[in-house]
Amino acid sequence: MSKFVALEASIFDADFTLDPYPYLAPLYEREDVLGFSADGMNFCFRFEDCHELISDHRHVAREPVATEETAIQQQAFATQYPTRGWHYQYSLSEVKAKALLNRYLLILLARIELDEVIPVFATLSQSGRHEDYLAEVRLLPMRMLLKAWGFTFSEEQLQRLYDHSVALVKSFDNFDNKRLLQQGEEGMAYTKAYVTEQFNHAAVGTLLKDFAEESRQEGFDDNYAIASLVTFVQSTPNTISVSTAYMLRNILRFKDAVRPLRDNPSLINDNVVMEFLRRDNHVKALSRQVHSPFSLRGYDMQVGDSLYIFYPGINLDPGHWEQPLSLNFQREFTRSNQNIFGGSRYACIGSRIALKYFSQVLPGILQQLPERACILDDEIEVDGDWVAERVITRLPILVP
Repeated sequence: MSKFVALEASIFDADFTLDPYPYLAPLYEREDVLGFSADGMNFCFRFEDCHELISDHRHVAREPVATEETAIQQQAFATQYPTRGWHYQYSLSEVKAKALLNRYLLILLARIELDEVIPVFATLSQSGRHEDYLAEVRLLPMRMLLKAWGFTFSEEQLQRLYDHSVALVKSFDNFDNKRLLQQGEEGMAYTKAYVTEQFNHAAVGTLLKDFAEESRQEGFDDNYAIASLVTFVQSTPNTISVSTAYMLRNILRFKDAVRPLRDNPSLINDNVVMEFLRRDNHVKALSRQVHSPFSLRGYDMQVGDSLYIFYPGINLDPGHWEQPLSLNFQREFTRSNQNIFGGSRYACIGSRIALKYFSQVLPGILQQLPERACILDDEIEVDGDWVAERVITRLPILVP
């Protein structure tokens, strides 16, 4: 028996993107398999197995095994996609620079202004069909976070930054798709040029100006600071935007569970946000490369093996979560019992930003979105071609 059994679907299928559980349910019961295979990739999907992969970097890492062959491949990649190569070299690779960014992200939390939230979601209180509001929702997190940093931007720049962030994330782990890789390179180049200009001409009194001055005082090469800001600009807003669509969907799918939050918004806290993200996380899968032999669920893993952590599987594992398909806001989340924002050296740098954003935005959504509204499930559209993320592109809502 193979340790990875064939999935009865492509991971890119729309149905699988929206609801993978029916495909995984039979596999959770099979102790004789480690994971599933689909589209030429192997996936681990149980909580305990993936938690071990996320936590233990003695054996696995995102980076490929260092060999002469991989060195040649990486050099070829950096030559063909120079901005991606630059970002890989500098982004969060200097420990002290990363610590500085994390400290400024805490300051950023206090500067986020949510005054633009209500006008965006107010349209949802109007009767009729709502199809285009996602365009505004997508841009809202980036708009708010760039303003909090002190970046300046036009509406055209804002849209381009968002589009380029999508292009970059869509290219993650799609190493055989030259079109996506080139679009990701173009997106990275545009964002790098924008951030560099802003970094060098930040206005006095802005968080961005303070960050630039302190990074230079600490003796960091500007590349480290700029690359870390590029990471933030490209990842956090895109992550939050994608998750918002799933959150809206679940607010209207689980009306009984959500009703207490409508009645008393003060109940909304980090655990509530985490439960929404557990039920439908935007992350789909991220790869790990085996760097030294080890055993996982009794199966031997060899140097050079490649496997993916399938996050929806982790978050819906009935062996770890009681009634995983339900929304239960009484769940308690700790560092060790969930992997919603990754973990260890690959933990999401914007986790606190996401929790802050959603804890503030949810009351506005619940205030404006009538309980009688419903999702037009048959008309939902997704872009499932991403290996790394699960993306809803159209989520029609009907307010009777």
